[in-house]
Amino acid sequence: MDSPGNNRMAKFCPQMAKSRQSELAPEAGAMFKSNLLTAALAILFTANIFDPLGVLRLKYLAFVLAGLSSFWAIRYFFLTSRELTLGLLLFVVWPVWSLFYGAVSGGDLSVGLTQTTPFIFAWLLALILPALDARRPLRAFYFCVLLLAIVVVVSFVLIVFLPENAISQTIFEYLTSLEGKEGSFGTQSFGGLEVPWIYFSSTLFLVPAFVYYLLIGKLLRAGALLLALGLTFSKAGLTIACVFGAVYAVSRLFNRSDKKATNGIAREGGKGLDKLLPIVVIAGIPLAVFLFLPTFSDDIKDSWAGNSVTAQVRIGHFHSVMELFLEHPSYLLVGQGAGVPFYSLGQSEYVQSFEIDYLNAIRKFGLPWFIGYSAIVFYSARRLIRTGIREQRAFGFALISGYLAAGTNPELLSSLFVTLMTLSYFAQRCFPRRTGHQKKPARMLNVMSLPSIDEAGA
Repeated sequence: MDSPGNNRMAKFCPQMAKSRQSELAPEAGAMFKSNLLTAALAILFTANIFDPLGVLRLKYLAFVLAGLSSFWAIRYFFLTSRELTLGLLLFVVWPVWSLFYGAVSGGDLSVGLTQTTPFIFAWLLALILPALDARRPLRAFYFCVLLLAIVVVVSFVLIVFLPENAISQTIFEYLTSLEGKEGSFGTQSFGGLEVPWIYFSSTLFLVPAFVYYLLIGKLLRAGALLLALGLTFSKAGLTIACVFGAVYAVSRLFNRSDKKATNGIAREGGKGLDKLLPIVVIAGIPLAVFLFLPTFSDDIKDSWAGNSVTAQVRIGHFHSVMELFLEHPSYLLVGQGAGVPFYSLGQSEYVQSFEIDYLNAIRKFGLPWFIGYSAIVFYSARRLIRTGIREQRAFGFALISGYLAAGTNPELLSSLFVTLMTLSYFAQRCFPRRTGHQKKPARMLNVMSLPSIDEAGA
């Protein structure tokens, strides 16, 4: 026979279950929206990495998808009046003015549009990012770049070691069909050895991804990215990555502190073999590439000594743009205009872009605009580094390395770099100015339930 207490409990338990379900329903809905937004961003990142110039139209389809998904996040949109003013000036007013100024000056309007539309990505991301945990989009971005490294390494190995294989031949034929459209693809000769050249336009973004994974202790991923840089024969990218890696390895080797995990990140300290592993990765992988391609190291030396063909081209660009500024000092203030070419001794013809993108950005948009653009990068990096949290510091140093790498090719004003700097800017917004404790933005989608890096796997 049931007691009165049991009867009351039986009546009360369904009420508790219903109450618990009503509490979990909003959380489940928020998590679903968070995952959906992250998936849309991951598709956007992947499309921009593998189709940076939009030849396959994947870039535009992904942009539309992300734009549609932003309607679910628009209620979380927030920018201070200062941020809104600066954003409108740098990413709307000045580029639009430069576009019309360039058209009036005889520039190519269609080319000018391609030089100014990447800034739209900053506004698209500004609609979505406040709704997400600040770390999650950056993690997704670097994971998508890691996919590029895997594609490069696997394709290179298949083509070199299984040249007669049908799959290898299909991959090589497809990549060479993208020559001049999505990057540079074909073959290169090193000391009489013919090897495939697989260089996507987004290759230099392997550098910040390498720095990020190295600094959070994911050495396997960092090694794959460094190997991909070596196999793409990116002299500037490999050099910048090795410099950042060497500084980190030396500082870790002589660092006696043993800081415990913060925000789920593995211990920064370490003893014995743990401190030597980064050195093995950073030194061993380039050495293996140089042993496989003996003359590649000579090419790097010649480039930094100014003796290689590419170095001579850059020197010609430098002298030409300096002469342009001397002849037209006003270009330093307002720029020459988007879509306007200039004559460069580097290629002995009129060019729109060249491999010193810092100077090219000043030429197109002017020095004040360039200072503002660069200030956002270094402000974000400085704030992330000063948090003292290992992953945030990795985000900061990765952004700086990306800025340096992108400036060595016409990538500094690309949609991918605008994406990286916007992701990093919103990441640093989650931290108060005078403390290292993370600030939880109001109404953010289910931030506390997101997994840490260690939980997400190696």
